[in-house]
Amino acid sequence: MGWRIYAASATGKSHLDKGIPCQDAFAFHADGELLVAAVCDGAGSAASSDVGSRLTADTVVRSLAAAWGQRGDASAVDEQTMSELAAAAVLDARAALSEAAGAALAPLSNYAATLVGFLGDARRGWFFHIGDGLGVAEAADAQAHAACVSAPENGEYANETYFVTGEAWREHLRVSAVAYPAARLCLMSDGAMPFAMEKGNAGLYRPFIEPVAAYLASVDEAAGSRALFGTLDDPRTHGITSDDKTLLIALRA
Repeated sequence: MGWRIYAASATGKSHLDKGIPCQDAFAFHADGELLVAAVCDGAGSAASSDVGSRLTADTVVRSLAAAWGQRGDASAVDEQTMSELAAAAVLDARAALSEAAGAALAPLSNYAATLVGFLGDARRGWFFHIGDGLGVAEAADAQAHAACVSAPENGEYANETYFVTGEAWREHLRVSAVAYPAARLCLMSDGAMPFAMEKGNAGLYRPFIEPVAAYLASVDEAAGSRALFGTLDDPRTHGITSDDKTLLIALRA
């Protein structure tokens, strides 16, 4: 059946006011039933986190797509194997970040970014996650399967989270199974969560997602992604959050 993928990032008001670039990034790879996608959110305090989020998203997706091409069946992968695949992809990203940091004579922490992603096919899928951001996978039959949510992991203090560049990245790398074919997938940075998610992050906020998804299903990916950017960049969102906002929505065709 394949996938139709719509994605956009919009700079938050706090960054617009300070002349800071958007520190979010996304990447995806679709090949028939296979989908690999990732959203990264750069640390606001890290000098080059916009570069870090872009490098992390691109490298992780490329690494997992290549590894999956040698396997080809998500139903044959268990949690340990998925953890190993995700860890290998993060190691590839950390190597790319270390190379960028070395070239700039900068510390690796300058490129700090979180990671939330999905890998799946027509049978099942997996979330992989470090830090905040959020993923939701929904089945075509919502009555038979409750939505699977990969929730953010925050630290002990407000606005504290974990990053791909952190020394403890491996212990904070989480994988969670989506035991059914996903019909709708959403990945988002934490800036999009206040209006895209229900309170408590139990599921997607229906008054927002249903009209958005219905429109996206009626247009091609380029037009849908432009419209999604317009929604995220709407000045009315500034009253909800001042953070950068990224949303990736994948629909099985």
